[in-house]
Formats: sequence, C-alpha cells, structure tokens
Amino acid sequence: MLGHRHEIAVAALTLALLLGGCSGGPKGSGTVAGAPKGSVIPAAFKADEAKAVALKLTAGGGGAAIRTGDATMAVYVPAGAAGAGAEWRLLPLSAAPAGPKKALCPGVYVDTAGAKPSKGCQVGFALPGKAAANAVIVRIPDDGGALQVVPTTRLERDGMTFLTASVDGFSAYTTSEEDKAAADKAFVDRAKARGKQVDWTIKAGGKETQTNEGWTFDYELDFFASGGDEGMGGQYTGHSSLSVKGDYKGPVSIVKSFGKLSGIGRDQALKFYIIDAPLADLLTGKDVGDPIVGGSGVMKLDGMGSLNIAAVGPTVSGKYDKNNVKGSGSVPFTVTVKGEDVQIEIPKVGIFPGKILRTTK
Repeated sequence: MLGHRHEIAVAALTLALLLGGCSGGPKGSGTVAGAPKGSVIPAAFKADEAKAVALKLTAGGGGAAIRTGDATMAVYVPAGAAGAGAEWRLLPLSAAPAGPKKALCPGVYVDTAGAKPSKGCQVGFALPGKAAANAVIVRIPDDGGALQVVPTTRLERDGMTFLTASVDGFSAYTTSEEDKAAADKAFVDRAKARGKQVDWTIKAGGKETQTNEGWTFDYELDFFASGGDEGMGGQYTGHSSLSVKGDYKGPVSIVKSFGKLSGIGRDQALKFYIIDAPLADLLTGKDVGDPIVGGSGVMKLDGMGSLNIAAVGPTVSGKYDKNNVKGSGSVPFTVTVKGEDVQIEIPKVGIFPGKILRTTK
C-alpha cells in the first residue's frame, strides 16, 4: 500500500492547492515650497505656519503632500473642483485636535481661503508600518466640534499603510483608531446621502497553468466587483471563484504513480480597496505620468475538492481517494489598473487580465 508519509504529503498538497495555493516614511513627499499666506486658521487648531505647503491648482487640477509627524498627508483636487488661479495650502498641525480616540499623527489643516470645492476631492495618509486594523481618516470641523469618521480606503504595501478617502469639503484631517462600526456606518451614510453615484465595474479572469514536482495544474478565475468613487479608487465589493484541476504523472520506473486533483472555491462577499494613481503618486513621492492604480485584497473561498492518486509496481501498489471534501481558505491577490486594463495577480497561481469600466448605480 502507499506509505503513510505519502498520504500526508498528498493531503497537504490538496489543502494548499484547493483554496490556498508612525517612524520613517516615504521618501520625497512631492511637496511644493513657498506656500502663500491664506485665511486665518481657526482657533481650534494649532498649525505650524512656517511649514505650510502650497496647493497650486491649474485648469487640470493639482495636488501636494506634506509631512505630519511620522506620516505623509496628501490632497488631490481634480479638474474643475476649484476656481481658476486658486491658491490653497496645507498646514501641518503641531498637535492632534481634540476628539480622535487615538490619533496616529498630528494631522493637517487644509486652508482653502474660504472657498469650497465644487466636486469631490481626495485626501490620503501614508503611515509607516502596519497601522491598526481600525485606523481611519477623521475630519474635525473648523469649530473644533465632533469629529467625522470618513469612509476610508486602506492599502498595505512596501512597508506602509495607505489610508485614502474621497471628500466633499476641507478642514483639519488626521488619522485615528476608531470603532469599526463607525467606519462601516460612514460608508453607508455617504451612499444614502448621495443616492445614485458614479462607480466602476471590474471584470477579470481566464486560465493559467503551473507545473510543480510532476504535477500540472490548470487554474481558472472568474472575478467581478464594483465600487470606487468619482475616481477609480475606493472600496469594491463583488464575487469571485477559483478552480484548479491537477494531473500527476510520476517518474517512469519500476513503480508508476499517477493522480488527479480538482477543486473549486467561491467568495460571495468579496471586498477589497484600490487607490487612485494621482494620490498614490503624491503619497509615495513618485512622479505622476504613468497612471497606475494599485490595490490588494484577500479572497475568502469556500468550496470542495477531490484527490485520486495511485501507485503500481511489483513490490508497492495502492491508491488514495478523497472525493468532494469541503474546505475553506484565504487567497491573497493584488490589483493593477492602467487605463481600462486590469490585472489580478495571485501569487504562485498566475496573472489574469480584465477591464474596468465606468458605470452608474
């Protein structure tokens, strides 16, 4: 019969392949020196005027970034959101405003000299390391009143935690550890307030083939999600499925071994986040020009699989059969968007192409 050791290895392979398969900061924050003097800063905030950064805007919009404690904060204003020749500025706060439960950096006051943007803008923070799971962006009104938890997109990459959001107006912003319920409610409240809103739909999938120690694995992905905001960045929800078929042909010798593997897992509550390219460029200090949107997530798959393997020889023979075994697992993935083209990459599985299209719901 097949050895016990062989059975353990095969069982482990089935499980793995069925469903598994603030210090320091980003260099070069993209800040702009020589900020103009703006309106009087509300008494509720203590800002360092000497370190103010200009938010110079053109007909095509604009943005800037600034340091706040160990973090970098950035603002991006799209075309048409501000009046021609507007000179806004960013001022780092010398201390976090009152209100946040646990501020992760002092924060920044966005001085628009009394003006208001005519459409949604974006704010973001790059925090060093892995921030707490309940870290979000919060806004404190000019009168220093009750803070507002902002619907926040989160992305962990390159040893940093990026928190970004789309906002309808400006004041002081910082990051804080807040209740998860408050963060979830922020998304729901905004959706209710806006009614119909612009969003984006991602469709991706296809087939990939991998080989590993005598096995040939054929994977197939079906991936659908919608979300985003005025820009592509934001929260996405949808569904996905990942299937695998494996064929094993052992070495041709005295003992012949062969086998089949199949499995499929589905995530009916897929959720992940991506960040708009202009804001990501400001937060990382990279030059805008090659607009690549990035994001990541985890597929939480539930499904079943089967494994049938046998060995035939003059002294050793036997088989191992496990059929329709239920299981679950987590499969991480990254999302890259360039123009309308999307790539979903699953480590050790492959890269699957797709498209992102603007829709309205």
